[in-house]
Amino acid sequence: MGLREKKAEKVRAAIYDAMIALAERDGYEAATVEQVAEQAEVAVSTVYRYFANKDAILLDPVERSVGVLAGRLRARPEAEDVAVSLGWTVRAALELPAEELARLRRLRAQLDRAPGPRARLWDLVSRERLLLEDAIAERSGRDQLWNAAAAHLTLMIVGMAYDHDRDSLDGTPPADYADRIITMLQAGAGAPIPARAPRADRDGRP
Repeated sequence: MGLREKKAEKVRAAIYDAMIALAERDGYEAATVEQVAEQAEVAVSTVYRYFANKDAILLDPVERSVGVLAGRLRARPEAEDVAVSLGWTVRAALELPAEELARLRRLRAQLDRAPGPRARLWDLVSRERLLLEDAIAERSGRDQLWNAAAAHLTLMIVGMAYDHDRDSLDGTPPADYADRIITMLQAGAGAPIPARAPRADRDGRP
């Protein structure tokens, strides 16, 4: 990374940190781009050079991480079973330094209170899932349903692990909590997976 890129990263980080600090102090809806610029010690025009609006500022870490899971899966050995590769992909996504986990908790706390960015978040998650599904399809040799289910389950496990990290007091690291979920799902009948319901007859009776 050259000097220009490093400077740009520093500016982006300052703008994001200012957005989080203001949202925590006054509430996300009350924060303005002008306040963000002042807090970050940059011009308003600089903020708009990097971000279209304050929603984009708040979601910047998520936006920039879209495709990371697919990339990690593709980086695994080609001969490795795809399910094993997905397990390593989950662990890599969750084994974060304490400082990064703390930043993620702060972001999630704001997303819980900000309906605008939260709605946009669903679009980003959908993009992540589709990219992961494509990466799984390249490796699995299975049909579309299998690939889609694998992608959905992988994201579900990551999401549950982050939820646990945010809401629980037991201190289990997110990656270890994900291992617990995977172990439970692999237990077959012991996992809380909905059973296949029998088809109803024409009168709606089972």
